[in-house]
Amino acid sequence: MINRQVSEFMLIEPDKFRKVLILIFSGLFLILAIQVRFNLLFMHVLDDGAELAVRHLLPQTVQSWVSLAGICNHYWLAALFTVGLACLLYWVNYKIAMGWLLVTQLLALFVAAVVTVLLQLQWHNGVHLGPMVPDLLSSWWLQILAVLFVIFLPRLMTQLKWRLVVQGCIILFWCLLALARMQQNHLSLSSELGALLFGYFWWQLSEQQYRKHAKHWREVLKIDTSI
Repeated sequence: MINRQVSEFMLIEPDKFRKVLILIFSGLFLILAIQVRFNLLFMHVLDDGAELAVRHLLPQTVQSWVSLAGICNHYWLAALFTVGLACLLYWVNYKIAMGWLLVTQLLALFVAAVVTVLLQLQWHNGVHLGPMVPDLLSSWWLQILAVLFVIFLPRLMTQLKWRLVVQGCIILFWCLLALARMQQNHLSLSSELGALLFGYFWWQLSEQQYRKHAKHWREVLKIDTSI
């Protein structure tokens, strides 16, 4: 049921083309990583233009929503939501999914840190490490929202029209959060693009691995049978 609902929204069959999505988004992230690593002019132009637009050219209405989304611009809040979501998964007897969520969030921290060191470690009168690429907090929120998007929302809303409205609001919230990160934490567009590309790649990869390895444990433990 969930696969069919997700495929209706994405216009693609996730289990059938998941590997294609993983390759596409990992390839896009690799292209972005090369741009960042070698300080190519194209990325500098995009970062500078985005910084100017976000800081000085946003309409007041958009700025108000960005400020509101900035309330969630805290690592401790994302960690709290992750724990709360894990508890909710445990409560509805999705215990394997609960553990998988926690593990993938922690692994995302490690992978993002390694990638940042590889991309941003520079020598300017000493060792200097630039901001995270991908932005870890935005990647964490993307995974949190994806779990709500895929697992819980289809169960809470049966009408497709209202479900699409809420899904659109979830996507808009992440975009506003990314803008808030750029404003309040002086992050570059490349960092948020990295969070989007890496976060979606990481989500699809974790989904693939979950469905591949959790089947055995679902049968043994008689849990997570609905996912």
